[in-house]
Amino acid sequence: MLVLAPYLLIGATACSFVPTRRPYGSLMGLTYNEGPSAVLFDLDGVLIDSYDVWFEVMSSAARDLGYPPLEADAFRNAWGQSVEDDRRLFFPRHSTEELATYYDTHFASHLEHLTIASGIGAVFEALAARHILTAVVTNTPNPLASELVARTEANPDVIVGANEATSPKPAPDLLLRACELLGAAADQAVMVGDSHFDRDAARAAGCWFVGLGIAGDVQISRLEELPDVL
Repeated sequence: MLVLAPYLLIGATACSFVPTRRPYGSLMGLTYNEGPSAVLFDLDGVLIDSYDVWFEVMSSAARDLGYPPLEADAFRNAWGQSVEDDRRLFFPRHSTEELATYYDTHFASHLEHLTIASGIGAVFEALAARHILTAVVTNTPNPLASELVARTEANPDVIVGANEATSPKPAPDLLLRACELLGAAADQAVMVGDSHFDRDAARAAGCWFVGLGIAGDVQISRLEELPDVL
């Protein structure tokens, strides 16, 4: 059984920390008797990059729904948040359901801006060969999340979107739901993400965290590095 040690927070911000536990994989030359039973992947920033897609979708929403133009800096600061947070911050006269419907209806019109990460197929094949279960856990609601995953070479066992749990990341609900569906204990699961939303959710759920370009229990710079650190 892996022992989960707490993160050491620095200052008052939840996204600034150094981990006090070490990864159980091979990146730091360590050995282990039991690897993870499940790997949970964030969608945007890990498997795909839809930053420009969402900027265009939300800009068109602001225009069509009668709001001021979406500023690039405001969008950047809010990137990765939930649909409910989008509604609260940018579209307060509309409901979360209305905004989600707009997103679902208009997203496909801007897919020319979508970028797919490289090496996805090989990573999922490597995990399957080791009998490690996989999930995509995202603040993007379903069915849109599933449609985006289908555009990649990922073949996760489950896809958990923001509308399938009470609270989105950084709350732990989506991760815990994925673990429940996979039949995996949270402390035997690894979350792979690129934002403090993912990292905070992993910490709250009791999962290990591999940061793609950010600090975590271990940090990687490319998705292809993942199998070697587990």
